Amino acid sequence: MNMSLIIKTTVFHPILIILFTIFLISPEVSAQQNTIKPVTPIELKTIIDSISVIVERYHITPKISKQIVNHIRTKDKNGHYLTITDPQVLKDSLREDLRAINGDLHMNMIYRSPREVSTDTTAAIQVNQAGLWTNYGLSEIKVLEGNIGYLKIKHFTQHQYLEEIKPIITSAIESLKNTDALLIDVRNNGGGFEDMVAYYLSYFFDSKAPIHLSDYRCTLHNHTYGISTDPNVLGTKLPDTKLYVLVNANTGSAAESFAYMLKHLGRATVIGEITAGAGNGASQHKINDRFSVMVSSEETINAVTKTSFEKVGVIPHIKTTSVQAFNEGYKLALQYVKENNKRGVDPSNYEHLISFITTSKKNTFINTEDYLKYIGNYKGRNIQISITLEDDILYGQMLSKRGKMELTRLDEHIFKVGDIKERIEFVLNEKGEVIQLKGIDSPMELIKVKAD
Repeated sequence: MNMSLIIKTTVFHPILIILFTIFLISPEVSAQQNTIKPVTPIELKTIIDSISVIVERYHITPKISKQIVNHIRTKDKNGHYLTITDPQVLKDSLREDLRAINGDLHMNMIYRSPREVSTDTTAAIQVNQAGLWTNYGLSEIKVLEGNIGYLKIKHFTQHQYLEEIKPIITSAIESLKNTDALLIDVRNNGGGFEDMVAYYLSYFFDSKAPIHLSDYRCTLHNHTYGISTDPNVLGTKLPDTKLYVLVNANTGSAAESFAYMLKHLGRATVIGEITAGAGNGASQHKINDRFSVMVSSEETINAVTKTSFEKVGVIPHIKTTSVQAFNEGYKLALQYVKENNKRGVDPSNYEHLISFITTSKKNTFINTEDYLKYIGNYKGRNIQISITLEDDILYGQMLSKRGKMELTRLDEHIFKVGDIKERIEFVLNEKGEVIQLKGIDSPMELIKVKAD
């Protein structure tokens, strides 16, 4: 069998590809589509053969791996993939088929467009979304009124940046060490690497010895290894600071580990929605210059629960919507500080803040009635998205998926999708009726399905 396989042995919890990225992750604009080389039958054969070998060799469950391979092989034999020449569409179709048997979110297909392939290594590192371009995932560090700390982590960055990120984490913790409670926001955080999670957690315990957090079992090599906190982190630890972790349905993988470990170690109150349920470890395997496949190659075993959040998700202590999670956490933090007032602050100051947060509403750009025309289902090739209105906020959700994304209005009929760098536009006909949903930063085009 003639295949070009480059196996990467690094195992990690990848950044979870979430809502809308089935099409929106592609950076090509329409003018570039004509330059993309179509998938040939020869390349397709290499891809299918490679996936079959890699999945059967590396997947954590032999029975499941055979079912996945048989499913893809059957579709290939029936000519399903032969009709797909667009590499982006093929990637989307294969990803769905890799997950079809058991819904494992870490089973994934990756396509690198010509624009993403750079010969300039330095430039690639500078703009890597898991590196310097996003401050290694530390996107917001501030002190809220009432002396409540707030730390927003967008992702747990790549393994090779661990030593570089350590002083940055230390600096962030130092800037929050005088706060009376801390909100840690991992909503819409798709994951990253577990050793990054362990390093963050090290600041919230004062043990002189490492605290065992989790084990990872690799079926292929019959090998189990674990991660623990580092008792020798630099700077100030916050073992007594009250912690509140904000999550939602798009909190995935390593971000779920972060919330799950703090919850079951009794160290934090988790607030928000049930998380994605992507609990397995995964490895990436290169097929050729533009396609790679992700395979669930390790089973996660939490040190406390002796199981994981795979397919279950992290169950919050306090369930609320993603939008309301921040206000709920902020109120709880203020209430805690008020009841444990160590600074002699007038309690009415906290009561005023709590009352303000409780009664304030999210500011919207347009009247709620203007959103009604957008509500409905939109369908395209291999994708269907539902637009809903909840609590005066517009949401988009890929059908059959748990996570939904808040849509923020930027201009007339143009919205930003969650925290990802994507915009969508609703297209209206001459009667003012919405008929289409288009991607501004991607080639997505969906037709609105008429209600029965």
